[in-house]
Amino acid sequence: MTQRRLIIILHWSVLIIVLAMVKGGSAAAGLRWAFVAAGLIWIGTMLTRGMLCKPGPKLQGRLRAAYPWMHRGMYLALAIAVVANAAALLGLVPHDTGWTPLLILLGAGTLHGLFHFWRHNVLFDGALRKMSPRFMHKIL
Repeated sequence: MTQRRLIIILHWSVLIIVLAMVKGGSAAAGLRWAFVAAGLIWIGTMLTRGMLCKPGPKLQGRLRAAYPWMHRGMYLALAIAVVANAAALLGLVPHDTGWTPLLILLGAGTLHGLFHFWRHNVLFDGALRKMSPRFMHKIL
């Protein structure tokens, strides 16, 4: 499996897990452990192999300079949510500690998605194709 394919799978899996946890208010240990495991794999991949994100030639100015830092911020939000949920699952902190970082991650992820939606539709740089499964490319 290529690094890109792994990141695409983790990208969408983490989104679905976070939405399932937030929507149902689920404190199910299995779902939370799945989130922690996927987050750790994703962060570990980034730390060992680097980030896949690139601003592309059509993104200019301040947005181009901010682009890698925005992604580092997303990784930081993911890391905080993963650590908080893992600590809660291990009994190191109260059981409901992981929810606030999870909501912050969801909010940051929404802004992240809107930014890439803007890039894809205004700059026409194919930003959504880079992280979408191949079967969706015809739609985009």
